[in-house]
Amino acid sequence: MADAVEIEVAMDAHPVTDIDVSDLCRQFEDAFDVSEQERALAEQCLDYYNNDQLTDEELDALAKRGQPPVISNRIGPKIDALLGYERKRRRDPKAYPRTPQHADDADSVTDAVRFVCDENKFDQIRSAGAKDLLIQGLCAATVVAELKNGKPEVRIHRVPWDRYYRDPYSREPDFSDASFHGVVLWMDEKEAQARFPGHEEQIEGCYSQAANLEDTYGDRPKVAWGDRQRKRVRVLQHRFVHEGEWWTCVFCKGGFLREPQVSPYVDEDGTPVCDLIAASANIDRENRRYGAVKRMLSPQDEINKRRSKALHLLNSKQIIAERGAVDSVAEARKEAAKPDGYMEVNQGMRFDFVEQNQLIAGQFELLQESKNEIDASGVNPYIEGDGQAPSGRAQELMVQAGLSEMSGLFEALKHWNWEVYRQVWYRIRQFWTEQRWVRVTDDPRNVRWVAVNQPITRGELLQAQAEEAGEAFEADPNDPMMQEVVGMRNQLSELGVDIILEDGPDTVTIQAEQFDKLVNLKRADPNAIPTEAIIQASDLRNKEQILKHLESNGIPEQVQQQMQAMQQAMQQLQQQLQAAERKIHDKRVDHLIDAMKVDIDRAKLAEATASDRADASTDRYKAETERIKALGNPDTNPPPGGFFNGR
Repeated sequence: MADAVEIEVAMDAHPVTDIDVSDLCRQFEDAFDVSEQERALAEQCLDYYNNDQLTDEELDALAKRGQPPVISNRIGPKIDALLGYERKRRRDPKAYPRTPQHADDADSVTDAVRFVCDENKFDQIRSAGAKDLLIQGLCAATVVAELKNGKPEVRIHRVPWDRYYRDPYSREPDFSDASFHGVVLWMDEKEAQARFPGHEEQIEGCYSQAANLEDTYGDRPKVAWGDRQRKRVRVLQHRFVHEGEWWTCVFCKGGFLREPQVSPYVDEDGTPVCDLIAASANIDRENRRYGAVKRMLSPQDEINKRRSKALHLLNSKQIIAERGAVDSVAEARKEAAKPDGYMEVNQGMRFDFVEQNQLIAGQFELLQESKNEIDASGVNPYIEGDGQAPSGRAQELMVQAGLSEMSGLFEALKHWNWEVYRQVWYRIRQFWTEQRWVRVTDDPRNVRWVAVNQPITRGELLQAQAEEAGEAFEADPNDPMMQEVVGMRNQLSELGVDIILEDGPDTVTIQAEQFDKLVNLKRADPNAIPTEAIIQASDLRNKEQILKHLESNGIPEQVQQQMQAMQQAMQQLQQQLQAAERKIHDKRVDHLIDAMKVDIDRAKLAEATASDRADASTDRYKAETERIKALGNPDTNPPPGGFFNGR
């Protein structure tokens, strides 16, 4: 396993020297002494899973009988069935925002966490951890940052159960109350000197401190701190609480290989955290951790012994005979053991075979009972997919009954997975400060890329604001102000999200039964039930992508993007056309106003002319009237030819 604290070299950490290495050595030795029985039990559970279930004494006894060793391993298939069930229940992590404005950014966090898990093949690490948890009762992993090409990359390393040690007085399943824990590494002397230059004296000191301790942590030299013959030394990556904070160091028996310092990894509040995440399945009153196999050891032993006993009884025969009934007792035993054996007995002497049918039948009955006992614990045929129930609800109850004994184990595994995801997010938030492109593979047909910590220039910001306002904006690419970075898109260090696991429904079988009913309704009346409802009710892994595909009418995403770009271009053309029409309209209005002004002037002129004419007519009328009046007065101007009466 890689050095989990390698990133400290590049962090300018300031180590301290007021911590005595002998105190840390005593912590490990204390953990070793107290956990000796626990590790012996874990090794036995692993042997039973691997079909190594008979001791050397039992094998010798079978060899003397001439009977082959027969093992009916019921533990291995049950553990494999549990591992398969765990794989079916897996769910990917999901980031949820704490504020509404970070709703879109939370998707980027989800993509980043899943990207790191895919890069580290966390599915394989999780499978190995689940196996350790089920068999030995412990699983552990580290989430660290390692430099690659000058950039920090988030790495997840599995810690095998026999390389992990911890505070023996911790009682919590997740070791949250532990004051120390760490990882045991066996290194070649040259490798240790190359990785920790300048510490040759400390590495050499491991040989002088060697002791004859047979321990699980050997690889496999049965010594405490060093193996001079193979030139190998034991190195500890130690995490411990000092003055209320998590610290880390690397040491061997001879001294520190990397001085103690505050943990370089922090949470979202800046508090130093431990990069080692561990979990346990079950805990007894002595704080010993154990897995699911421990409860199966006794029934498994009974199965093996009763089967061997029944086989031995079938191959053996008991004889009751008087002394002298046969000439050779040894020869009589050999012939009695043969299917076609032949013996001659002396006349008048008793020689009878004892029937053991009842004894053999009793062994087989107890053998079947012990098989039923181990088969009914933890995993039943309904979980394995072999059971038949009258309804989905009945089958679901059978599954839940079989898992009731394993509820604590699955809960511990779920919490361990969640803690790993959370630590991955902490490392991303702390070390991913530059722009990165994250590959997202949630679409089985296409691979898309998401940018995180992407800088936003002033030109891009103004362009986005103009598009939102429906206005056209063209930035000068040579303008240095337009290239100025004014913000960040998907800036991970500023996001506040919660990482959770989206659990599947507890009633998986009931959901399948309801889905079948929905499909039957669809068949009966295809128009009544939409296809989208069928897909939404299914347990398809990529149903969200399928629904999006249906919403887009089957148009590929690239074509959709091209269509969207064309629509935007058409909208811009329409806006430009509307602006041109407004300009043309404005010019037409100006022409109309000028024409109206001309008409008004003409009307005014005509009115003035008519008024002048009217005034002139009035004056002429008045003059004519006066003239007529004057003509009609005889005293002043009598008309010629006499007067017209009555006019």
